[in-house]
Amino acid sequence: MDENLRLSTGRTKPTLLHGALTAPITRRILLLLLSCAAIYLLNFFIPRLMPGDPFDYTASGSGEDVAVVYTQEQKELLRAYYGLDKPWPQQLVDTMVRNLHGDLGQSIHYKRPVADILLERLPWSLWMMGASLLLSLILGVGLALVCVGTRHGHRVLAPVFSALAELPPFLTGVLLLFLVAARVAWIPLSGAVTPFAQYSSLWQQLGDILLHSLMPIAALTLVTCPKFFFTAWASFSSVLEQPYMINAKAKGLRKRRVWPFYLLANSITPIVARLFLSVGSTVGGTILVENVFAYPGLGTVLRGAVTYRDYPMIQGVFLLSALLVLVSLTLADLCNHAVEREVEP
Repeated sequence: MDENLRLSTGRTKPTLLHGALTAPITRRILLLLLSCAAIYLLNFFIPRLMPGDPFDYTASGSGEDVAVVYTQEQKELLRAYYGLDKPWPQQLVDTMVRNLHGDLGQSIHYKRPVADILLERLPWSLWMMGASLLLSLILGVGLALVCVGTRHGHRVLAPVFSALAELPPFLTGVLLLFLVAARVAWIPLSGAVTPFAQYSSLWQQLGDILLHSLMPIAALTLVTCPKFFFTAWASFSSVLEQPYMINAKAKGLRKRRVWPFYLLANSITPIVARLFLSVGSTVGGTILVENVFAYPGLGTVLRGAVTYRDYPMIQGVFLLSALLVLVSLTLADLCNHAVEREVEP
């Protein structure tokens, strides 16, 4: 009777985390710490290995592109001021000490603390990443549900999504910029808000922000949605072959009851894992798309930092991006080894 109950309800017995059996928590933490250490060292040394001098590519004001030529004596004074005259090991130790105290250093190009700039620009990037991931999740899962319920839906959408998944985000952004934004008068070409705009209400301001982010979010969603579609479709197809789904169909249960409580509930784990795994590619895609649409997020800051060899700024952006990716990968790993539902023999 228990067996029939489980087959009719789709409920399964939760087991212990696989991570507790196959890979101890201490090992996961150790791997995470080693990854952070390796990324931190690469983040420190790679900018300094770039050709060029940060004081050959500077500006007269806080981020203004007005060239200033320094004498050799002035360059030496600036190197001493920013601590770049010390040997690399000493610079590394000083940087680590500052970072442990929450100080990411002073931007050479922007003439401001790196942490302050990141706090200003991060919300714009998080908004773009969060909105594109949410839209991709809803569209991908929704279209996958439609495809498992029809015969020819997957045949039509699969080739289209396969092509979109291979496009780099910046190319999608460029295509949308020229083919859509440049041809539609009410869609802004760049920026996050209308310059010098005066808003009569908060809703008007939010509407302006949403309108400016329409094309960047669309560019990211077009290349991210296929990942959710294929993951959800494969998961749905697998669950549909399970005995409890066949039993539910045999009982004549309607789709509006079977799909939420049977199909979606038993397919959610790989979809959630895909959500966390997509954060890494979305971070990289956001940085590229922001430069296409001149969106004031981390991507445009990073471009300026690389152009002017702003070591502290480069380190700050990459460190923040790496932490976002590592946290998302850790969550995806925990999700993959989360409670598994398996039918008792």
